[in-house]
Parts: sequence; structure tokens; C-alpha cells
Amino acid sequence: MILGLDMATKKTGYCLLGEGCKLYKYGLIRTKGSDARERIREIYEAIDDILKKNNIDKVILEDVPVTNHNNLRTGKELCILQGAVLSLCFKYGLDYKLYAPSGWRSIVNLYDGTREGTRRDVQKQKAVDLVNSKYALNFVYNKNETKTKTTDDDMAEAICIALAYEKESEKND
Repeated sequence: MILGLDMATKKTGYCLLGEGCKLYKYGLIRTKGSDARERIREIYEAIDDILKKNNIDKVILEDVPVTNHNNLRTGKELCILQGAVLSLCFKYGLDYKLYAPSGWRSIVNLYDGTREGTRRDVQKQKAVDLVNSKYALNFVYNKNETKTKTTDDDMAEAICIALAYEKESEKND
């Protein structure tokens, strides 16, 4: 089973995907801390708990595009979070794979080749549409409510990141 992660320091989407792309579980780790260090610790502990309770073989996560952040502090915090999660992989002897955002999106065919298709809100809606179609979910993406509980794009993208790995693995077999 693989653990797919779409990480951010305030809320992190996750999924557990098994053979044949069977979706076992998905959810959102929502932090409460006001300090980034506290939020990173909360996510670390939540992922540690997921790893302890499930038979995970591999962790698949979105790489941090370090040069592509408007806010350097946010990019740095995401790098620290990524390091914390990788430390869990080392702790449990788990293999991991990092995908650039454009990489996993290309593998699961979220790009339509248009300039419009590269917009963040369009890509997030396509991720939600893909998982809704594939798994008969009722996820929603509300581009005006990304900080609230009324959008499911983080969970959808975690699932898509895991699907990218599965799709790539099938192609290489």
C-alpha cells in the first residue's frame, strides 16, 4: 500500500492506495498551531500515526518547487516539512518518491495543452474532477474558500499524486 501526500503546513491531504489503484482511505490533516514549527510537528505526528496503523510500503509526495514560491518563508517551511516526512521514511525503512507538481499532473493527464489549463484553479478543479470520476466521490473545489473546510482539493491532489506513481509503475512493468 502507498501513502500519497499533498503537503502544506496548514492542511495536508493524504490517501492510502492499494494494488489496482484501490482507494482505501483518504483524509485531511488540519493543523491548529499558529507557529509553523508547531504545525510541522502536528503533521509529522499525524503522518507517523498513519504509518504506525497501516501497512505502508512507499510514500509518494509532491516535491517542493523551491524556486517557484512568491513567499520565500513558505517555501522554506515546506522544505522543512518535506524533510520531516522523509525522516519518517528513514525511521520506518520506507521507500519514497518525489514528484514535481508538473510531473504528476502530466502523468495523470491533467494538462490539456492550453495556457488556461496551467492556471492553479483549473488544475485543482481537474484533480477534483478526476478523483470524483474514478472513485465516485463528491469532492468539491471552491477556489474562493481554500483556507476553509469547503474545498477538497488537497485530498484530491494527494490521490492524484498516488495515482501518478501507480500509473508510472504500470508503464514500467
